[in-house]
Amino acid sequence: MPAYLVTPNADGAWPVAVVLGELFGLTDVQRDAADRISALGYVAVAPHLLHRRAGTEPLAEDERGRRRGLELIQVLSRLELVSDVRDALDAAGNEPVADRSRGAVAVGMSFGGHVAVLASALLELSACVAMYAGWLAGTEIAAARPQPTGSLPLRGRLLLLNGEDDQMVPAADLEALRRWHPAAEIVTYPGAGHRFCSIGRPGYDPAVAADAWGRVANFLHEPARPR
Repeated sequence: MPAYLVTPNADGAWPVAVVLGELFGLTDVQRDAADRISALGYVAVAPHLLHRRAGTEPLAEDERGRRRGLELIQVLSRLELVSDVRDALDAAGNEPVADRSRGAVAVGMSFGGHVAVLASALLELSACVAMYAGWLAGTEIAAARPQPTGSLPLRGRLLLLNGEDDQMVPAADLEALRRWHPAAEIVTYPGAGHRFCSIGRPGYDPAVAADAWGRVANFLHEPARPR
């Protein structure tokens, strides 16, 4: 499984984070997110979640690549995805500067946000950030079956960041997530659509992205919730 790994540029022992990207695979958007999370004080690993079905390279970020990505997430199972996240976290945790005792976190964008919530539930991670994560309230994709991923109980904290105009994350889905996770922090940005943090891509909004990354930094600097 190809992956991008980055460690903080400072001495010390650091907790581990898995950073999960969009349905195009391991792109520079996912690498940029990993760099940002590492700068917050994490050993950050960004795995290529499509590797089992699409090879080692990311998909083209065009309509054909999007259709192919949608086909792939119809067949990538919970077992496959969570196993890959676990393996990525294990690899990052074996880095000499990693401190596995401090608990791991997941950060994801779009499809990666969905997988971040899934992995946080099934691997009992200490915190999860999901940006414009689709399909959390339904069972449309393989990772969301047999029950909606958003309904799974979480041990750790949850931050959801969404755009008000994002058709992939309808308001009804957010209402369901509020019912399932009343302690979660859910932020909706007026006028923002999908991919507002994906630099250089359609939908990117610099002002919203700056606020969102600031919230991520504050959230990940909060102490972990006791078991």
